[in-house]
Amino acid sequence: MALVLIVEDNETIADSLSFFVKYFARHNTLVANSAEVAYDTLKKGVIPDLIILDIKLPGMDGIDLLSRIHRDSKLKQIRVIIHSSLPVDDVREDLEKRNIFIYHILEKPSNPNDLIETIREALRNK
Repeated sequence: MALVLIVEDNETIADSLSFFVKYFARHNTLVANSAEVAYDTLKKGVIPDLIILDIKLPGMDGIDLLSRIHRDSKLKQIRVIIHSSLPVDDVREDLEKRNIFIYHILEKPSNPNDLIETIREALRNK
């Protein structure tokens, strides 16, 4: 089983994502309610196979977390799915400006079947 780090400040959404990952995609999860908590977890050596990341977070936002991940040679290979209420084109444009490449973007609210399939595809070759 893979480890999926969910970075989401909304507890209800985080719980739902964790449920879908555990019971439908059949992977382990770890939830961080902020980008700072997620980054601290990564720096402590907990390296997930996949990160599901919200962009609008208190304090450091998801884009800033991605920038830090991509500057770290040990972390930049982690696949990331952005799960955000922001328009996909706006997120993609911001990422391109920063030369950050991710696996996929899902707009909230996402269809659970699309979420599970995207997770399975992201982890298929891991």
